Amino acid sequence: MNTAMKGLMPCIALFVLIICNPAATVAESILNSRHNLSSGSSLGNIKSSDTSSVCIFCHSTHIEFARTPAWNRSEGAPIYTIYSSSTLQSSPGQPDGASKLCLSCHDGTIALGKVLSRGNEFSMLNTVMGKIPPDRSSNLGRDLSDDHPISFDDAYAVAASGQLKHPIDGDKVSYDGSGKIQCTTCHNPHDGRFDKFMVKSNLGAAICKTCHELNGFNGLSVHDTSAAVWNGQGSNPWAHTRYTTVAANGCMNCHDSHNAVGKERLLNDSEEAVCLNCHNGGTGKNISALLNRTGSHRVTFYQGTHDPTENIMTMSKHVECVDCHSPHQVNNTVAEAPDVNGSLKGVSGLSINGTPIAVAQFQYEVCLKCHSRDIYRISTFMTRQYDTSNIRTAIDPSNASYHPIAAQGKNSRVSSLRPPYTTSSRIYCGDCHNSDTSVKAGGSGPNGPHGSNYEHLLERRYETDDYTGYSSAKYALCFKCHNPAAVMNGSGFKEHDKHVRGADSPCSACHDPHGTADNIALINFDTTIVFPNQSGILKFEVVGNKGYCYLNCHGKDHRPENYHRN
Repeated sequence: MNTAMKGLMPCIALFVLIICNPAATVAESILNSRHNLSSGSSLGNIKSSDTSSVCIFCHSTHIEFARTPAWNRSEGAPIYTIYSSSTLQSSPGQPDGASKLCLSCHDGTIALGKVLSRGNEFSMLNTVMGKIPPDRSSNLGRDLSDDHPISFDDAYAVAASGQLKHPIDGDKVSYDGSGKIQCTTCHNPHDGRFDKFMVKSNLGAAICKTCHELNGFNGLSVHDTSAAVWNGQGSNPWAHTRYTTVAANGCMNCHDSHNAVGKERLLNDSEEAVCLNCHNGGTGKNISALLNRTGSHRVTFYQGTHDPTENIMTMSKHVECVDCHSPHQVNNTVAEAPDVNGSLKGVSGLSINGTPIAVAQFQYEVCLKCHSRDIYRISTFMTRQYDTSNIRTAIDPSNASYHPIAAQGKNSRVSSLRPPYTTSSRIYCGDCHNSDTSVKAGGSGPNGPHGSNYEHLLERRYETDDYTGYSSAKYALCFKCHNPAAVMNGSGFKEHDKHVRGADSPCSACHDPHGTADNIALINFDTTIVFPNQSGILKFEVVGNKGYCYLNCHGKDHRPENYHRN
């Protein structure tokens, strides 16, 4: 081939490309992209130092053994580690078709300048032995388990999942001629107008949404609609994208299609770090600052234990953000007790009857899937006369008394209640278990049981030690709902002042805050303070309009003591 003909080769290749694709323009062509690896006009810093040819790095029409489409490269790795997860409903195999061709460069096993039509490979700048450097995101390596699955027909998955769909006819996102998802489903190697050679803009996760239609996400979840931006605190949560708001990033807030840190489900960081990259005060509510307080859900203590498909009756002990929050469905919907609000939308739970529930309707059902001894024991406040460490049975509406979480309370004579509470009110677990700096606690921080400076994740102070010395501030949690003046002045039980203020006994000495199957008025004695009387009896009972206490407390023997119920 003479010199003049060699000089024409780039132009001929571009001409062939445009003729084969009449819709293509120069702006859409490989010339204006990083896939132009020629020495003269490449947009990237990985390029040849000794050829101005453009198409030759992938194509040649002058070799007999070239494969369609006139492929000018050898295949990459013979075997790849492919993506898998417990929620995967398709069955990806080894890469084939167009994906195999893409990987001949992007798996990092073959030098970019090593083409079949040349005896000697082209010299390439800013490479490692002519290959894409291992630290480049474009080098996928042989381990594709951290990349979106490819080379499979997803017809079964679409039918089975209910949250997948086929691209509509004419969409830029499309299957190959065999009906398979390939690299070219999302990437157009000849058109660099969109980031990472995407076939169209992924603003607002448009490419992801072409196939993924998640329950409660599109236009509903705050992770799809929020205009929040990064305020510069901490690390940029969107360093892997070009977009600057939660809504613009969409799926990419949490996921990365290639080289994902959390391989299963393609998370862009490890477990709770995915959430805390934003929820550290940078773009969302500062949850991170709450997680190491005296009482907290310590999500950082557990690694690799949560799975979306886990059986809550047999799962190992753990707590992760996604145990309580569904990132695809979380929204700002306000609700009243006992219904879940938007922050708990779409989460699994356990019914008051002990039955697993795929989607919890009530807030307490979310709590009970962990805070129930049916599953594993959670440490309790203290040693009680009657064991109520199983919160599910403690708040059971069949009990003699309980706080009105799972049902309206039974006591119609609670005159100490502060407005707006009445004897027909229902309350949340989160009315007591909440951050002490939350809005509900009078602060400005996020609501929810993430972390509190008080033990047992309590929203307000609640002393349980004997001889503490009375002040209303020491029992602020109780007096959030109950008027201290009414309590001390004999509402319900005329001896409150004598026992609490006079004898320095804490509320918890007699009352179990969750409930008890055995006694009215939440009576369930703390047996480190209250002991059997000299007759060996520890009991509370009601006969007629009188209550009778059989016990010994602070050296005072009750054999029994009795009082009139107001």
